[in-house]
Amino acid sequence: MGLKRYSENGDQNATGTMSILGLTSAATIRPHLFHITFGSDATPADQAFDMVVQRYTAAGTATSVTPTPQDPANPAALSAAGSNHTAEPTYTSGLIMLAFPINQQGTFVWQTDPEYGFVAPATAANGLGLYFRTISGGTANCRATFMHAE
Repeated sequence: MGLKRYSENGDQNATGTMSILGLTSAATIRPHLFHITFGSDATPADQAFDMVVQRYTAAGTATSVTPTPQDPANPAALSAAGSNHTAEPTYTSGLIMLAFPINQQGTFVWQTDPEYGFVAPATAANGLGLYFRTISGGTANCRATFMHAE
C-alpha cells in the first residue's frame, strides 16, 4: 500500500532561539519528513531569520499538533507533532539536516519525494525540529508546515 502521508502546521513568535515545529517518532515508526514550508504572517518588515532543521533525542514541551492524513482513508499517524515550544527539544549536536537564511518578506519551501525525505529513527521521543538559530531584530509571528510519510 506504500507510505501514508500526513501534514502538520505550527507557529511561533520569533523572539529568540526556539523551535517552531517538531515531528516526533514512535518506537514503531520512522517518519520521513519530505516537505517544509516556512514564512511569516506579520506585517512586512526587513527582519532576517537563520533557520535550522535538526535531529533531537527528546521532544521538549510544546502544544500538541495532530498530524492530518493527506488521504482521508489513512489511519491516524503514529508520529506526533508539536508547535509553539515552551521547553526546547534536546537537539543532537552536529546533526543539522538543513539550514537556510530567509527574510521575513520571503517564503521558504523545501520538498523531495516522500521516500527520500529526512528520516527520524524508530525511537520514542526522537525526531526532527525546525528552529530559529538566529533572528535579526523584531518579534514577528512565523508559521511552518511539515509533511511527512510513514
